[in-house]
Formats: sequence, C-alpha cells, structure tokens
Amino acid sequence: MLGGYEQAQRRVIAFGLEDEAEAELPFKALVFNYPSDRELSHRDFLGSLMALGIKRELLGDILVGSGRTAVFVMNAAVPLVKEMTKVGSCGVRITEDFSDADIPEQQYDEIRSTVASLRLDAVISSALKLSREKTAELIKSKGVLHNRVMTFSPSDRVEQGDVFSIRGFGKMELSEIGGQSKKDRIFITVRKFK
Repeated sequence: MLGGYEQAQRRVIAFGLEDEAEAELPFKALVFNYPSDRELSHRDFLGSLMALGIKRELLGDILVGSGRTAVFVMNAAVPLVKEMTKVGSCGVRITEDFSDADIPEQQYDEIRSTVASLRLDAVISSALKLSREKTAELIKSKGVLHNRVMTFSPSDRVEQGDVFSIRGFGKMELSEIGGQSKKDRIFITVRKFK
C-alpha cells in the first residue's frame, strides 16, 4: 500500500511494483506555495479541490504547513489541480518539489489511565472520557477503524501500537501498556492526535 510517505493515512494499493522508487506511481505530490503569513487549513484545501468537482477518492493526505501544503493527488486529477491559482482568497503556485521537510510532526495529547481489560470499548472509553456503555453504543453504530480495518465489535482485543479512528471523534493510538494496579487494572497510555 502506497501513500507517498511512511505515515500516510490515505493509501492506494498498487500491484506489480518491483521497485517503488523507480515505478510510475498512480499519484503525485503537488505542493501549494503561498505567503507564510496566510493561515490556510486542511478544510480550505479540501473545499477548494472539491469545488473543482474532484471526488475525495482522488485525493490522498493533505499536509498543511506554513506557506507550503502538500496534497497527494491521483494522476487522473493532476492536470485539473495544476490549473488552480487560488485556495479560498489566497493565491497559490503549484510545484512538484515535495520533500521530507513537508511532512509535519504529528501533534497529540497523551492520556494516561487505567482500564479493566484490553478491550476496544474500554480503551476508547478511557481516551474519550465516555462511559463504557456509551462507547460500546458508539462503536456498534458508527464503527471504528482499528488498524485500518472497520469493526463494529466493542469486545475486540487491542494491543500496544494499535491505532483507532472514529469519525467525529478523531484518531488515537494505544502507545503503551504498563503493569497492573493493586486493584488489577491495567495502566495504559493513549495518544490522541490533534
């Protein structure tokens, strides 16, 4: 699976690539350059791109920076995107000079707590500060992307390093499982991404 960089959230499957570095990838990283005193958001870029009639499926990650934002675009939509001269009311110039410096450092809040068990509903309940019952209902109704696989089962077991995403509630990672308390509760650390 390819997304343009190692931590990419949105990825495509490409078959028959022997050497990814030399292969013709099905997408390009386009860099939007603009004055660094202008604060543009992910929403600004996504809205401007979708206003062109580009479906979300043709877009990968949008990495917003200061004066530079990288957008991964499927090849079929590249010519249309390259014609853009504005995002909102801000003038932009598009280049193909993506580099590792365009990958922002992931920001997160660390949540330390204890759980009764390493079930999906217990860990997410702890991270979102919701009751376990409400969390179980949320999982059953909305589903959770657990390591990129959709699940509706609150009882799924989780392990250190597992990543969860719930639409409307964000993305989190079970970054550490510690020992047990005197009451047999398990110490955990969850990173909730900003």
